[in-house]
Amino acid sequence: MGFRTGNTTFGFTMRVPANEAATVDDLIDSHAKWMSETHSLEPENGKLQTLEYFVSKATELNDMMDPSKGSTGNIIYNVSEVHIDDEHFGKHVELGQSWDRIGEFFGLFERYSPLVTMGGRVIAKL
Repeated sequence: MGFRTGNTTFGFTMRVPANEAATVDDLIDSHAKWMSETHSLEPENGKLQTLEYFVSKATELNDMMDPSKGSTGNIIYNVSEVHIDDEHFGKHVELGQSWDRIGEFFGLFERYSPLVTMGGRVIAKL
C-alpha cells in the first residue's frame, strides 16, 4: 500500500555529542526492536500497522558544502514515522506507554531539545 499525502507523521531530528552516540544508538535500537514486535508495515493480525519507520544518522559537518573542513563533533539523528491517520498515530502513542524504555526515550527530548513534528502530514512524496 505505501504511504500517501495526508498520512499522519511523527518525527524528530536531534544533535547529539559524538561521545554520547553509543547510548543513543542503544536506545534507538531498542525502540526499533519494540516497533518490529508491536507494529507491521503490512496489515498483520495483532500488530498495529505503520506505513513507514526509519532512523538515520550522520556526522554533522562544519560546512556541508566542503566536508574537508571536518565535523562539529556531533551526530545528527533523524527518526521518522508515517502512520495511516490520526487514529492509528493515537494508538501508537497509547501502545508506546507499555514500552519498558519509554521514559528514557522521552529523556532524549529533555536532553537534546530536538526539532519535533508531532501529528504532521505527508505533503509530498515520489
